[in-house]
Amino acid sequence: MDPWPTRTAGRKVACLAVTVLMLAGCTSGANATNPPSPTGSTAPVASVAPPSSTPAPTEIPPDKVTGSLSVLDWSGYDQEIFWQDFKNTYKNVNLSFEFGSSDADIYGKMKAGSEADVFHPYTGWLQFYVDEGLAAEIDTTKLKNWDKVPDSFKKIGQINGKQYFVPWDWGFTSILYRTDKISSVDSWAILFDPHYKGHLSMWDDGPGAVTVSSYVHGYDETNISADQLSAIKAEWSRQAKLNKAYWTAEADLDQMVQSGDVWAAYAWQGAFATLNGQGVPVAYANPKEGRNSWVGVYGVRKDDPNYDLALRFLDEKLGTLTGQNLVTNYFYGDANGDVMSGIADPSQAKAYTNSATGATPTLLAQTFSINDPSILQHTNFTPNLTSQQRDDWTAMWTEVKASQ
Repeated sequence: MDPWPTRTAGRKVACLAVTVLMLAGCTSGANATNPPSPTGSTAPVASVAPPSSTPAPTEIPPDKVTGSLSVLDWSGYDQEIFWQDFKNTYKNVNLSFEFGSSDADIYGKMKAGSEADVFHPYTGWLQFYVDEGLAAEIDTTKLKNWDKVPDSFKKIGQINGKQYFVPWDWGFTSILYRTDKISSVDSWAILFDPHYKGHLSMWDDGPGAVTVSSYVHGYDETNISADQLSAIKAEWSRQAKLNKAYWTAEADLDQMVQSGDVWAAYAWQGAFATLNGQGVPVAYANPKEGRNSWVGVYGVRKDDPNYDLALRFLDEKLGTLTGQNLVTNYFYGDANGDVMSGIADPSQAKAYTNSATGATPTLLAQTFSINDPSILQHTNFTPNLTSQQRDDWTAMWTEVKASQ
């Protein structure tokens, strides 16, 4: 159960949604195809195209659709394997990418007038886009893959009862640690342990830092007081002297852990799976305070002139090949329930085996804790922030880094 029941109902929606997808991974799945590749040093491998592509959202034949589409995304998602279904279906559309380094950066770019047609935020930030009039409502009747997304998962993209976002990727956050250096980890507090000075690494993110401190001290993350934020700032200012480096790209964290420079770090489950697949002695903690979980979504810019084409892109992001590539390359969960159920389907084993990243159905089941539902029951889901919290927490983190 959630150890802090005062947190928002949105957290329970997210918990239910991820539970549905994890349960899907325990049953036989549907559609499948072939494998892909990794996140860091090895070149990605594209999956084999299916016999027939996902149908278009409208009656216009895919080969007659033309135009250009701009996507504001995170570095790495420009690789074709992460929009494989769109590439296979819409061969005459030009796709371009611009990148944000954080949720704050992506939000800032959109608010400053970015002309990206599509953008990729995460839970905790969705309300801002709607409040600022930056996101268009999604006409889900034009999404042929929409029925593959569990209803509870769809609700994550709803604000004020309207569908503004399409869920796509999801996963855990916890402590990744080297088992040859640390015997076990049972608390987020290890990130503040002076015994591991110079061998710790924190994600470069203010709200993430506040979240960790709230878990350790039992604060209500949705209602951090000024005194608590001051204490959190002091705590992370002290931690800065213990921290090897702040990471932004997961590949950078992978390298630090693989080299042995970092022994314990704030990490997404993809880092655990990648390093595990490379034979690095690592484990992914189940802290007594609970793991964190997050969900990534895609939105369309308000009044976007390429709205229909943007919907085609979102529809194909929910395609089978694209989802399998996400799961076996980045080890992130996919919002398409058929993709997740395929992990446990022996007939689809080839589609979930990737020699370049080390992905196998067994490793994927371990990565998503499919066989241990108690982990999810004790997981904390990222709540939406208020604009004041966002500004205060980001400013706090800027001051922490400036004090080093």
